[in-house]
Amino acid sequence: MEENSSQNELSETKNIQGFNGDTVQKFFRVYIPNQTADDMNLPLVLDKISGKPLPRKVTVKSVSSGNIWRMEMKANGNTVFLRDGWKKIVKDENVTEPIFLEFEFDGSGVFHFCVYEYGSMCKRMRSPMEKEVIKVESTEEESEEDVLVDDEESTKGLEESPRRGGTSRRRANLKIDSHKFYEHLDNKRNPSFPVDTTHSRTRIPSLLIKDYNLTFPNMVIVRDKIGILKRRIAVWKNRSVYLNGISSIIRRNHVKPGDEMVFELKMVNGYHGLVHEIKVHIIKA
Repeated sequence: MEENSSQNELSETKNIQGFNGDTVQKFFRVYIPNQTADDMNLPLVLDKISGKPLPRKVTVKSVSSGNIWRMEMKANGNTVFLRDGWKKIVKDENVTEPIFLEFEFDGSGVFHFCVYEYGSMCKRMRSPMEKEVIKVESTEEESEEDVLVDDEESTKGLEESPRRGGTSRRRANLKIDSHKFYEHLDNKRNPSFPVDTTHSRTRIPSLLIKDYNLTFPNMVIVRDKIGILKRRIAVWKNRSVYLNGISSIIRRNHVKPGDEMVFELKMVNGYHGLVHEIKVHIIKA
């Protein structure tokens, strides 16, 4: 899909010095509802930037909201596109009117962008709660060594492979465990999971993270019947995500052997998958 020509006209590219001393490209794009195509035309060349070929998979980060995506770059002749770039951005950024996006590309694999309101040219900024969002990416992504090739057929065969039996069983078991506690949840559509109360931290199931495309702030609000606490989210090298400080929650709720503790993950309205609060439910034996 080719990008609307009006977008190509309303753009400017500058090469500047990045934070690490490398040359980065800055440019802007204009989105107009019902006129701009889904793929985003990028003012990048297929030649090497900073001695590196353009990557095939890139990370796109919104400075305005904290949203993070993994997107695919594709080439068509001398033109480079972010595949479905606009489609993903306008949905998650809640874009309903024309906007300007200012981009910075580091030449290796990361785009940062800011959203400017079309009418006022005011920059959208996220609230303090939404800053320092942790994105947990799937370990099943293509190798970071994948680079962009000028080939329309290059994206074929990239569909996800069928889920392995072990993953399917874990997903089924997690669903069965969650169903047991649905009646205790504030919203049955929220992701939830039972907590092992014998440990001082709990691992947030990777299947929930993947299925709901979850992201986390460094500090998250934990709410129980007594009040609220703030607890730190930790991401290990193997991408496992843990919530620390469970022991104090267990003590203050007088959880005893045989009791069940369930965590319900609540997400920020308008920010797909961003967890801002964990609700604690205690089911007495």
